[in-house]
Amino acid sequence: MPILATMGLKKIYIAPAKSDGNMPAKGNEWLDLGDVYQDTCSLKDDSPEITEHKSETSSKVITLVGETPTAIELSLMDPDLTQLARYFGGTPTGEDGKRVWIRPKKLEYKEWAMWIEPEEGLFVGCANVRIIPTFEITYSSKGICLVPMTIKFQSNLQASEEMSDPTVA
Repeated sequence: MPILATMGLKKIYIAPAKSDGNMPAKGNEWLDLGDVYQDTCSLKDDSPEITEHKSETSSKVITLVGETPTAIELSLMDPDLTQLARYFGGTPTGEDGKRVWIRPKKLEYKEWAMWIEPEEGLFVGCANVRIIPTFEITYSSKGICLVPMTIKFQSNLQASEEMSDPTVA
């Protein structure tokens, strides 16, 4: 019996989220998130809120568990001006090779759909995420421009055995 293992990161795809809450169809709406810096991408659940109700007169306990928040932490490596504008907002101006981009003080509110393609195994996605980027540039002989990102899931996580490159319709 073959073993299905999900490992490695091949690519992360994003597309504008649909207003009906469904995952966008395969096609040219899907974009490459960008180059993810090696060993920075992790998908984790935060601990849900847990409330326990205990009886004073018996051993009865009722445990309520809230929603489980899910997020991805990663660093985008050496983004271009188009990617910076996509995630932070604003618009590059000027002609190629001479463009200027000014980062807005406040992030624009944008909702995205996302698929994570592993080197092998299950695609994981979400029909509605929020990308929250920050800057981190080390100006040294070994430094590089990184954009650490937190990607907050705003709807349910999906895993698919049959999903393939969403850019191919």
